[in-house]
Amino acid sequence: MNTITKNKWFLFLLGFLFLANIALLLSFFVFGERSGSYKDAHSGQTGSGYLSKELLLSKEQDSAFSKMKEEHFKTMKPLWAEIRQTKDSLFRQMNNPNLDDSAISAFTDRIAAKNKIADELMFRHFRELRKLCTPEQQQKFDTLIPQMFNRTGSRGHSIKK
Repeated sequence: MNTITKNKWFLFLLGFLFLANIALLLSFFVFGERSGSYKDAHSGQTGSGYLSKELLLSKEQDSAFSKMKEEHFKTMKPLWAEIRQTKDSLFRQMNNPNLDDSAISAFTDRIAAKNKIADELMFRHFRELRKLCTPEQQQKFDTLIPQMFNRTGSRGHSIKK
């Protein structure tokens, strides 16, 4: 009799977890928030999204931010692709026993050089964006940008493209 009671609780728990998983999936796929390619999921604003909301940008500023962002991504996407390709080339060499430390160093030096260029371009981009802000917005901008880049796993993608 004790086994039957244990099995009932186990079946009840299993059924509950199954229903909870279905509810979770429905919340993501059916009832979840949808965002367009240029929408910030948090603000629902187009263009510069997060920065526009946080800095309270005017329509003119938001338009200029959006245009600069698009131009910036046209430059950055090929560079990020090069970095990815170089890393892929490196990691495809895992099974190559002839790959010595100097060859590994050459790969990582190329990756580092491309990352340096990407970081410099990113810095210059944000410095140009900052110039479009009022002095009050610049103070807020100066605190937002470091926060955006200090998030774990963030590579400047907190502004949705």
